[in-house]
Amino acid sequence: MSISRKSLFVILSILALIFVFPVFVTIIKSMQYGNKAITLAQFGEFFFTNHTAMKYFWNSVLYSSVITVFCLIVSFPLGFLFAKVKFPGRDALFLVYIVVMLLPFQATLLPNYIQLRDMNILQTPHGLILPMIFSPFAVFLFRQFIVGISDDVLEYTRLETSSVFLLLRYVVMPQLKEAFAALAILIFCESWNMVEQAIIFASEAPEIMPLSVVLNHLPEDVVYAGATVYMYPVLVIFLLFRKTLEKSMEKFRW
Repeated sequence: MSISRKSLFVILSILALIFVFPVFVTIIKSMQYGNKAITLAQFGEFFFTNHTAMKYFWNSVLYSSVITVFCLIVSFPLGFLFAKVKFPGRDALFLVYIVVMLLPFQATLLPNYIQLRDMNILQTPHGLILPMIFSPFAVFLFRQFIVGISDDVLEYTRLETSSVFLLLRYVVMPQLKEAFAALAILIFCESWNMVEQAIIFASEAPEIMPLSVVLNHLPEDVVYAGATVYMYPVLVIFLLFRKTLEKSMEKFRW
């Protein structure tokens, strides 16, 4: 290993420790309760005594699961449309998707708020779920994966059937297993960390807030257990599907 590679290794190791340190401290403090240094009493309070905290946890589970499933359902055919279907203005429309994807959340906050208000779904779970289902980022990623599928394979399939549904189900989808897995992970993590959307779109309905919003309002005797529980799903998903995520990025066409 050259000096430069050793230096890079040291720098990356230090950065990794900086990022891991808060997680480590949170887990350690979640095992402290009163004068006891090692105990699971905080988790007992969180899961079995403080029912309000668990309600927010299940809110997060519901929002993240529904958003992930429906975002994949909506984004997959749109990605195919931009990748393989030729129509006037396709590239210009896709450019709009790219621009919207690059915009920060705050830039689209007001239009989303007005649309949800006109649909009369502010202060409801639907108002938190609906905007995140239509993700330009997911459409972009699907489009980039589908571009790599051979046009000849699609043409051969069209000779056998005229059904677009069968084409997507039996030809395109089997070649996008890594893409579906990677996007499911990324969408779930993004929706699990929902904060601004909930604060703005459900400001008058605290009972439907996700756990990510109310962590700092939890009682002091359960706040670290709540933070640990909040981190757990994302950490487990990443550790279990890390290699799948890496493989999908290797096949991604920039």
